[in-house]
Amino acid sequence: MTRTYGVRLAPRDALHVFVEEANPEDPPAVMLSFYVCDTEQDANPIGTNAEAVTWFLDRLERTPALRRRLHRVPADLDYPYWVEADVDPEHHIRFTTVGHTSRTELHRRLASMKEAPLDLTRPPWEVHVLTDVSGVDELPAASTIVALRIHHSLTDGLGAAEIARALFDDPDAKPAGTEALSSVPGVVRAVSALPFRFVRMVPAVLAALRARKALTTLTAAGTITPPAPCRPRTRFDTGGSGSRQFGRVRMDLRDVRAVARSTGTSVNDVILSVVSGGLHSYLEQHGETPPASLAAIVPRSTRRRSGVEGGKTRAANEVTLMYVDLHTTDHADPLERLRLVRESSNLEKQRVARPETAATTAPVDASPAVDLKVSIRRARNRRIESSGAVVALANTAVTNVPRGRVEGLRFGGSPVVEALGTPMLSRTSALVHSVTSLGNTLNLTFLVSVSSMPDPEDYERRLASAFEDLYRAGAPDGNQVDSRGCSPSGTMWHRPPRASGYLEE
Repeated sequence: MTRTYGVRLAPRDALHVFVEEANPEDPPAVMLSFYVCDTEQDANPIGTNAEAVTWFLDRLERTPALRRRLHRVPADLDYPYWVEADVDPEHHIRFTTVGHTSRTELHRRLASMKEAPLDLTRPPWEVHVLTDVSGVDELPAASTIVALRIHHSLTDGLGAAEIARALFDDPDAKPAGTEALSSVPGVVRAVSALPFRFVRMVPAVLAALRARKALTTLTAAGTITPPAPCRPRTRFDTGGSGSRQFGRVRMDLRDVRAVARSTGTSVNDVILSVVSGGLHSYLEQHGETPPASLAAIVPRSTRRRSGVEGGKTRAANEVTLMYVDLHTTDHADPLERLRLVRESSNLEKQRVARPETAATTAPVDASPAVDLKVSIRRARNRRIESSGAVVALANTAVTNVPRGRVEGLRFGGSPVVEALGTPMLSRTSALVHSVTSLGNTLNLTFLVSVSSMPDPEDYERRLASAFEDLYRAGAPDGNQVDSRGCSPSGTMWHRPPRASGYLEE
């Protein structure tokens, strides 16, 4: 009998498959990013479906992760394996001519791409090419937007950025997908390996118990500070209903870095403080000021650590979660709020960097597939919809995935000029944020349910105003905002492009 060879999923990657199957009513584990290409700078831009298909198929050799699909072991007696697969462009590459449109309609189209699941019987990705986009002032007069949808089991945010760079002709891009192959077990071999896998799980469980005890001791001694277990409930903590809306605030990364340098903080700290100011302002405007501070889930990459499960399989998803206090109640002085956010972020970095914290999740990395699936089902059955005045740990999410240098990226002859990200959707949070920088352009985007925020343009303005206030207070000497509300680089934050006409469309 012919053997099948593939790459075994690490448990952290398979988790996205199993959770999605156990909770089909929840948003799918799909990452989505948009790349804006300036077709005005291209004498012969890609303008047909055939040309787009040729472009991407020619570059699949550089992106091995996109040329494989999931192969399931019977009854999930072992984790799925990535195996080589043919790519049918009809299922993976979509081409749409948009034409003249409005900012509102374009954002509606972008948001609608997030919630559709991917077919896991095929390579789990799609490319959507939106051509001839015009009429949106904050984009080039003639644009093509390339949307890349990738299932989270395939890679994490940084990995998706590397895949995109390879597809856009960055010669230095090194996307994952070249791991050594091993034979996929059949039923007999998978069953015979189960006792060994359960035995191997015992030390991990014992290590996790010791780690939890150690963390309790460290907390009591004041060495680490755990995140607050509860936060006030807001209109964004019900999951919302109806479709999602997309919002965007563009900033010049040089301006954000100027504030970070002058205040001794980081770009991430500055953006978290901006989100804090925008949330406070929006909720205050609606008479819903929370009685205590809100918090954000902030994913943090662990790629510099080993990332090795069982000494064999390196996880494609190398991320841990921080729960950062946004200090939304400390709104009077934007610099003081930034300082407090920086302190809270540092405390969380110290906590998640402790080996004891990493050890608490060791049982997941050592868990057999059948045990992990049972644990997920139990968690689903025990799940109780939160109610009352508080929610657990956080109210929103803020992800930050830098896309690197913009020079050299192209689609056909059209240069890529900026990138927009979308965060992972949550069943419990109606509002999630994403930070995406490419070259000197930083985009703070968000997805929010219509029922929770019918006026995303107002939240955009409040986020932009929060950054303007922070820049006015914290810009280094000589960097002042002029009478138009612009920085020296020309960024106008008090009103994102077209925001003044957004309500009139």
